[in-house]
Amino acid sequence: MPGLSIMLPVTVLLALGFLIFFFWSVKNRDYDDPEMTAVKMVMDDEDDVDRSMQPKAPKAKKEK
Repeated sequence: MPGLSIMLPVTVLLALGFLIFFFWSVKNRDYDDPEMTAVKMVMDDEDDVDRSMQPKAPKAKKEK
């Protein structure tokens, strides 16, 4: 019985710690968009594309 008087408060404190951590992570918006992290790796940013090897567009002729 003396073990129960030690383990019960420790368990309650541990559960409260996890609950506080969960509410803190929700408050910091850690669960807003869980899929975006995986998709960001395969997305192509237009600013990062190397255009040095692409053919240049022909210049438009000026009409008089």
